[in-house]
Amino acid sequence: MSIYEKAFPSSAKTDAILVVDGKKLHVNKAFLSYNSDYFNSLFNSEFEEKSMAEIPIREVEFKDFATLLSLVHATPIKPTKDQFEKLIELSDRFMLPGAKNRLESFMMTSNLNDVDKVILGGKYELDELMLYGVEEFKKSGEGSWIITNDNKFKSLPEKAQLKIALLILKMSFI
Repeated sequence: MSIYEKAFPSSAKTDAILVVDGKKLHVNKAFLSYNSDYFNSLFNSEFEEKSMAEIPIREVEFKDFATLLSLVHATPIKPTKDQFEKLIELSDRFMLPGAKNRLESFMMTSNLNDVDKVILGGKYELDELMLYGVEEFKKSGEGSWIITNDNKFKSLPEKAQLKIALLILKMSFI
């Protein structure tokens, strides 16, 4: 049994089974509903899944989904640097703001480079991550032009580029 399956064992507290790639995650409907509008609708609206013994979750990797759900638990599975962007997207897809906030904290203290922290913060509206990345970049003494000349920065929506540029400008006067 993997660490992902061990994080979601069957117990007296679980009342639903989510199936991803043929692997089962035992969950509590009320807990997931409280933490996610997506799961609240899934478990409490007139969807077919409401009455299913096992609910399939499609178009997601098991490891990523289990890590995502664990982020709203007391002892989360620590995400890897390679999972960060995928988990942000999944937290939006499954409407898990608490997971997104915890993921932002993991990213801030990770070894992700500061430019990527700024870029991901801007792309996914993670303001604390973006600010942290700019502050760390400023401490390093490197020119902020490195961020704005990065190809990832140039591929961001104009709104995100502007937000980052304004933050860099503000930080240059502090």
